[in-house]
Amino acid sequence: MRRRHPALPTRWLLTDERMGDALWDALRRLPPGSGVIVRHYGFPSQDRAALLRRVRRLGAARGLVVWDDKCARVARVHSGRELRRALLRSPRLLFLSPLFPTRTHPDWPALPWMRAAALRRLSPRPVLALGGMNEKRFRRAKTLGFGGYGAIDGWLD
Repeated sequence: MRRRHPALPTRWLLTDERMGDALWDALRRLPPGSGVIVRHYGFPSQDRAALLRRVRRLGAARGLVVWDDKCARVARVHSGRELRRALLRSPRLLFLSPLFPTRTHPDWPALPWMRAAALRRLSPRPVLALGGMNEKRFRRAKTLGFGGYGAIDGWLD
């Protein structure tokens, strides 16, 4: 008998150091059932572990899925070549970016809309939108078949 996996969240918060204390407000804004990917790569390992424990406690209380980016199989891709490489690793989550201009990578141009749609269709796995995303922009991306989105600043507004 095949083991059934629960559906993955469609809304994700990707954390980083820039968020500072605004992280806790962003976590409270997430709808129950959303996901959090804790990155904070620049933190010393003990500080990062403490942050991860605190996020997991808050996430459990709010019904959030919390993953450590260092352990989770998450891929962020920006081109067809990166998509092919990522699919060989069988990621659980696949983010295509940037769909819109983003403060995280201001020098990266947004993918042309039809290229993003074509790349999304090339994947046999669900693809989530990343880069300048929020609920309003996700409504547009959803029409192209994106199964959800991830954001940093989108949860801070």
